[in-house]
Amino acid sequence: MTGHWDISGRDVVPELRALARPADVGAALLHAMLHSDGKPWKAPYEDVRKNLGIRSKPVAPELQEQANQRFRTYMALFRGLGLLYEDGGTLHSTNFGNKLLELLEIQYQRVDDFSQELHLASRPQLARLVVPVLAKYQLENPLSSTKYPDGTDIRPLLAIWRAMRALDNKLHWEELGRALTPCLRDSDVTTAIQRISAARSRPGYNPSDPILMDSALGPRQPDAGADQSDRLDTWFSRAAFKGLLLEPRDRPDGYRHLSKEYIPLLDEAIANPPEFNETSTRSEYVQWLGSAGSSVTVEPSTDVTASRVVDKCRRYGDRQIIALVGPAGTGKTRIAEEAALILAEGDPTRILTVQFHASFTYEEFVGGLAPIGGTFEPTPGALVRINDAALSHPGKTHVLIVDELSRADVANVLGELLTYIEYRDRPFLVPSLSRDVTIARNLVVIATLNPADRSVVNMDDALVRRLRQIEIPRDSGALDRILAAAGMDEKLRSQVVQWFEELPADAPFGHGLFVGIQNPTDLHDLWHESIRFFLRRGGLNVYPEPERIEQGYPWRHGAYAESTEAP
Repeated sequence: MTGHWDISGRDVVPELRALARPADVGAALLHAMLHSDGKPWKAPYEDVRKNLGIRSKPVAPELQEQANQRFRTYMALFRGLGLLYEDGGTLHSTNFGNKLLELLEIQYQRVDDFSQELHLASRPQLARLVVPVLAKYQLENPLSSTKYPDGTDIRPLLAIWRAMRALDNKLHWEELGRALTPCLRDSDVTTAIQRISAARSRPGYNPSDPILMDSALGPRQPDAGADQSDRLDTWFSRAAFKGLLLEPRDRPDGYRHLSKEYIPLLDEAIANPPEFNETSTRSEYVQWLGSAGSSVTVEPSTDVTASRVVDKCRRYGDRQIIALVGPAGTGKTRIAEEAALILAEGDPTRILTVQFHASFTYEEFVGGLAPIGGTFEPTPGALVRINDAALSHPGKTHVLIVDELSRADVANVLGELLTYIEYRDRPFLVPSLSRDVTIARNLVVIATLNPADRSVVNMDDALVRRLRQIEIPRDSGALDRILAAAGMDEKLRSQVVQWFEELPADAPFGHGLFVGIQNPTDLHDLWHESIRFFLRRGGLNVYPEPERIEQGYPWRHGAYAESTEAP
């Protein structure tokens, strides 16, 4: 029976960087094991070896046992992270494991320099997937060989996040090993935080001084000698999911710091702690652990298009608005967001998105007087806010996404941006803010617009000259993937894709309309609830010759209204 967290483990979360293949031994093993879902889990683990690309050959028994033990050690780590479990001699992936594999496959398919940038862009998706799983991790669980006292209900990773948020978003390994590791109940964490806070308020506080720390926080629990920092780093590694949720361990003061871009996710997890699970079997516990994040959708990458947009932003974004142009449902907004994440190195705090609409004003975009507390006060708009952030961090690219640019009175809303996006060394006055503004050289503006909007025709030459327009066309390959993901059978899918490929070049919608469409009934409903309104409204044609699109789409007929198979 132990009265502190187990720190005997040394294996840490593997590095999942995108290098067209797994980045280290642990990542390679994880990738191979996830691909071995449903295969036998028995030494010498032939299916995992095959997925690793290891050829079977005779080796000395002691070497074979060392390899087998390494497989089992990593399996214990992945099991504890809610990724994999074995049941009845068979290896199984959890929901978390399957979604992580989807994300890894998107990264590993790249073999060029863009792969690392794609990895950075995928980090927010990974964080949304990981945080709910790590928040559920329990110290007392069926996987642990360590016995804890009755009533142990601490969630150690959640406790680490909670302590860091309360303590200036940082924690030293000595503070972890002296104040947090003795906590076996969630209710103990508040006291531990108070002890650390009080210790930090002492004059001359230095967590690297063991004598001072003995006085301030008491002895290490347990005291594992000189290598205790490495052993405690196992807990930091799990709370960070390697270098994702915590900054890398490279600060000279020895503190680990939270990654600021994911603090909102961690705050949500802290505010809504999961219920304690008393499942008795190992496989049931891992399935429960790995079921977290089930609502997170891993988006298939638009990396080829995003790569092109990123290139245009880097070449022309210092003097033009990069405009993604295409009909509704072609994924313009998603491509803009993915490109923005790449430009911002995966940091969502360096991205601001605004959506234009018919009543959107200059005051909302640039700045003006806004009602606050019964009076009107000068208030910076979206452009000035993100521009100020960019000016404060000149070495970091910031991105403003203007969604649906063509729905507003563009020339009036953009105001001075039309001129000064090109002349960034010239300040201009925003009268209602009583201040000069200079557009930062590290601010990129990405916009989306639909060429079918009537306002596009009315854009003047001054605006057109400042737009670098990139066409985002309909994509039949993307449609096929969307329908396959929804579970549509191959024959029906090929019929829909063929109809889509034969549409006129100016058809006013794209592949995105078909998300979730599975059978002929869905196709019938999609036509009557969505597609037909792109062609006719109020009895009038809004698209010339709508019959050119209606032809070849038999699912609009009543015979398909309630069927699940074509008659």
